[in-house]
Amino acid sequence: MIQSHCYCLSGIVITIYCCLLIHSLASPTLHFCRHDQRKALLEFIDEFPADEFTVRRWNESSDCCLWMGVTCDDTYGQVISLDLSGTFLNNSLKTNSNLFRLQYLRHLSLYWCGLQGEIPSSLGNLSHLTFLDLSRNHLIGEIPLSIGYLSNLKELILGPNNLTGEIPSSIGNLSSLTILELYGNNLIGEIPASISNLNELSVIDLGANSLSGKFPISFANLTKLTGFSICSNKFTSTLPSDMSGFHNLEIFNVSQNSFTGPFPKSLFSIPSLQFLSLGENQFTGPIELGYNTSLSSFELQSLDLSSNRFDGPIPEYLSEFDLFHLYLDHNYFTGSIPRSLSELVYLEDLYLSNNKLTAVWKTQYKK
Repeated sequence: MIQSHCYCLSGIVITIYCCLLIHSLASPTLHFCRHDQRKALLEFIDEFPADEFTVRRWNESSDCCLWMGVTCDDTYGQVISLDLSGTFLNNSLKTNSNLFRLQYLRHLSLYWCGLQGEIPSSLGNLSHLTFLDLSRNHLIGEIPLSIGYLSNLKELILGPNNLTGEIPSSIGNLSSLTILELYGNNLIGEIPASISNLNELSVIDLGANSLSGKFPISFANLTKLTGFSICSNKFTSTLPSDMSGFHNLEIFNVSQNSFTGPFPKSLFSIPSLQFLSLGENQFTGPIELGYNTSLSSFELQSLDLSSNRFDGPIPEYLSEFDLFHLYLDHNYFTGSIPRSLSELVYLEDLYLSNNKLTAVWKTQYKK
């Protein structure tokens, strides 16, 4: 009985051991800090007078895959994500920075880190990157041509900073890019035609720079765009007569430029459009929508036509939108304020000043 009992226990132990062994072989290691990755991280952080919070959390004797801001690949222990957002680094990224030894990085965020100096061209060596955020720093100089080597990049966020020069045409090589944000820099010149190659783009924000030239007609190829902003630049010319190809568009902002021509009525063939800003340009003529479907199915919530040269009456059909914000001030609109505007039950802002309106209805209404 004793032998039988021990045999049974032994069998159970062997069975359990085999199950554990099989499980350990089948399941990836959750945390495995490679020595070369730990060394690269420590030598990278030593390049900066980093705040004590980061240094305290990055203990050489602990698993680097558990360090603040660090994520590793579960199988091989390679650092695939480094997010130091809000960490006060207060220095520049060197061309030979130990950061570039982390060859398997897919996600890199140095947002709001007090970084100074130029973006090093060696950044282009991180060929596995899919996400790069260097926004809200003190970066100067030009966007390096090597940015075009990051062929797997999906999101590129470089503003606001103090970047200068032109947008490199090599950005057109980033065929997987979905988000391009260069807002709030000192970029000049025209938008490179190569950007029209980025067929996966959903958001492009080039606002608050000193870009100039004409509206890129080739942007008509970017049919997946949901957000488009080139506000606060120096663009001239007219907008394309047909922009109905942007059938996923939700935000369109070209305010604070020098665009001319008539109201771009083709934008009102896009039911998904929620925010339209044409303010502070030189558009002229009446507001003509040229629609074929009921406007009640449209999603427009904010319409800014202020500080232009629009004239004619304010259209009654604006009341068919569920507008929250309507800015028509500083134009040449004539006639009376349409009584139908009282039907805009969600309206929070209504600006009509500095026009040539001749009569005002006095019916009170609340949002």
